Amino acid sequence: MRTSIQATFRRIFAPWAAALTAALVCTWPAIATAQTAAANVAATSEGGLEEIVVTAQYRKQNLQDTPIAITAVTAAMMEARGLTSLADVAAQAPNVQLIPTGGAFGPGMTAYIRGIGQADFDPAFAPGVGIYIDDVYYTSLTGSDFALLDLERIDIQRGPQGTLSGANSEGGTIKMYSYKPQGNDTGLVKVSYGQRNLIDVQAMGDFSLVPDSVFLRISGVSHSEDGYVTRYDYGCLFPASGVPANGGTSQGCVAGHEGGKDYHAGRAALRWLASDTFEVNLIGDISIDNSEVAPATLLGVNPAVGWPSGLANSGLPATTDVSQFIPKNPYTSYANFCAAGITGNQYCWEPYTYTKVWGTNLTMDWKIADSMALKSITAYREFHSEFTNDDDASPVGASLGWSELLNHTFTQELRLTGTVGRAIDYTVGGFLLDQVTTYPTHQVLDYIFPGSFEFFGDDPIAERDYAAFANATWHIVDRLNLNLGVRYTDLKKTYTYNRYNPSSIGGGQSVFFPPPFENGDSSTFSGNHTDYRVNLDYRWTDELMTYASISTGFKGGGSNPRPFIVGQIQPFKTEELTAYEVGFKSDWFDHTLRVNVAAFYNDYQDIQVVLLSCPQFGGPVGTPCAATVNGGHADIYGGELEINYHVGGLSLDGSYSHQHFEYKSVNAATGISLTDIAPGFQEEKWSLGGQYEWRLPNQASITPRLDWSFSGGYFTNANNDPNSWLPGYHLLNGRLTYKSDPGKWDVSLVGYNLNNSLWYTQIFDLTALSGAKYGIPSEPRTISVEFKKRF
Repeated sequence: MRTSIQATFRRIFAPWAAALTAALVCTWPAIATAQTAAANVAATSEGGLEEIVVTAQYRKQNLQDTPIAITAVTAAMMEARGLTSLADVAAQAPNVQLIPTGGAFGPGMTAYIRGIGQADFDPAFAPGVGIYIDDVYYTSLTGSDFALLDLERIDIQRGPQGTLSGANSEGGTIKMYSYKPQGNDTGLVKVSYGQRNLIDVQAMGDFSLVPDSVFLRISGVSHSEDGYVTRYDYGCLFPASGVPANGGTSQGCVAGHEGGKDYHAGRAALRWLASDTFEVNLIGDISIDNSEVAPATLLGVNPAVGWPSGLANSGLPATTDVSQFIPKNPYTSYANFCAAGITGNQYCWEPYTYTKVWGTNLTMDWKIADSMALKSITAYREFHSEFTNDDDASPVGASLGWSELLNHTFTQELRLTGTVGRAIDYTVGGFLLDQVTTYPTHQVLDYIFPGSFEFFGDDPIAERDYAAFANATWHIVDRLNLNLGVRYTDLKKTYTYNRYNPSSIGGGQSVFFPPPFENGDSSTFSGNHTDYRVNLDYRWTDELMTYASISTGFKGGGSNPRPFIVGQIQPFKTEELTAYEVGFKSDWFDHTLRVNVAAFYNDYQDIQVVLLSCPQFGGPVGTPCAATVNGGHADIYGGELEINYHVGGLSLDGSYSHQHFEYKSVNAATGISLTDIAPGFQEEKWSLGGQYEWRLPNQASITPRLDWSFSGGYFTNANNDPNSWLPGYHLLNGRLTYKSDPGKWDVSLVGYNLNNSLWYTQIFDLTALSGAKYGIPSEPRTISVEFKKRF
């Protein structure tokens, strides 16, 4: 181990260890006394905290016995907190960011855990956070902000899960588990209505097809909601500006809205208990999203860049003050989704998104013997997504794009799990991933060269990965366990470049890149990586378990998918992470208080970042850039706290996290400074939530709940500057629920963003390229009523 790592490790963890030891020694008598007193109180109460079972180490374990930093959210928690999408779950999880994307990144989600992840939807990049549903890996950020439909539990595992979950789980994993069919002939209908014509209908039915053998569970959701950003025709609204009107005069100059939702999803699960030792689960799901484009509003301009060509193509004088296109109302947009292409081509595209995702999952569990079981997980998935984006977010056509993604993915995983006596639990297995994504696009980028510029792309990206893994837990003595893991992964990804001029130039067959590079040429990344995990846990008492671990993860390399000149077709290397972590998990006062703490240090190498300027790759001065490179090596260290308390009708929960990023070395050619912070790195985050259930004389109940959270800001560009800073925000949500006795129906009043705070979920700083900076404003205060009926 390097001396610098040892020194840093001691500097970070020694104070934590000393403080923790001192606190336990000094407070142990008081804790023991208070625990005895609380036990007497709890004995007359309605119970303590719910026991949560997770499968992070391939076997069922109590959350508090699992030596991994995990935030587990059960169905009851989702319901109590009013969580409706995967992005909502992150508010209560320390060091976790799940944020809907939009604009140039289309319908998807940014996912970071402990500052490591991925924001760009482009299939050339691998996510840094693995997302799974029922143990099936989802390969893309596109369409990944899933509705929480009929889920039993969500586990967010922080820290690299390279040996347990494989490639692209470098920052951690998010695993969703749906309810298995039980054949109990039950059902549920939930209807919500709220502001902006919000209508949400969800339903579930669980049936027995063959008694004690074949069960079916069907669930679905239909959701619609009006947009909250109004898009105006600028020329109609301000006729003296000289900007030509573009329709909307008959509607008070309103050209449309942005941010509206319209999606529908369904899921069917078939379960066959073939025998006492063999079980088959077959799942099929589909979702169709026809939502409006994400609400993007112009926040800033750089008059010297990009705008001159856009103004000329719009027939406006070069002296036009482009700052007038920044709306004074944060929920207003002047984007017209129009631009001028090469040789006078004029385009005006409909602002829309479309995403269809479907797939099947066949899981077979065979209990070979009392001490051995085999699991097979076979899955096939497809998605088709289209979206348009106006990246100048103004009535001046300087940057317009249409994109389409078509993906099909096949995965196969085999796991053999067993025990050797009472000393060792083990799992060995293999994994295969085979996917192809095609990325057709049409980009009109007038800001690049004087006049106008446009091209068509049609890039296929093929990937095939193989992996073999082994994990084991050695119960050395009672209460002391050694957890070991290793995984070998072999990856191959081929990116094929196709760039065409529009049909008005040479019939569209002229190549975008000059010889010797030709359309159809490709760049292939291939490599292998071995991850390992060493973890030691010890249960000091029934209430306290501590652990320490070293684990690794990685994110595969590739080739820059957005070259503007041939010289920018550059490979980037694999990103690697080695993590050191210590923590404890504890339940106190007869399991009414739960306190979990983790502290970590990450050695982060060959960090993949995107540059917006890269003269080192050639081209004339001012050539735009969006190249992915390896920026340097950094240290990340921090700590996390999670607290849950439940006694009687009172429930409280809270979390806090703080982390620090520090470059140790940088690639000088990138222009990154040692004082810069990687994009997406959030230093601080916390949440507080509480509810109290009042029992009424008729045995019904009323439960008010409040959730208050803070998410810190972060930079969105690798070369930090004020324009790329996305500020943090506070969020207050509330819920008031009346539940009948015996809980057959309930009604809730739900409030989102009760403090009516304005923040931006994303900021796209293109001031050095198109001259525009735009952001996606948060949804304003929304009140809705929810009715639920169980059968």
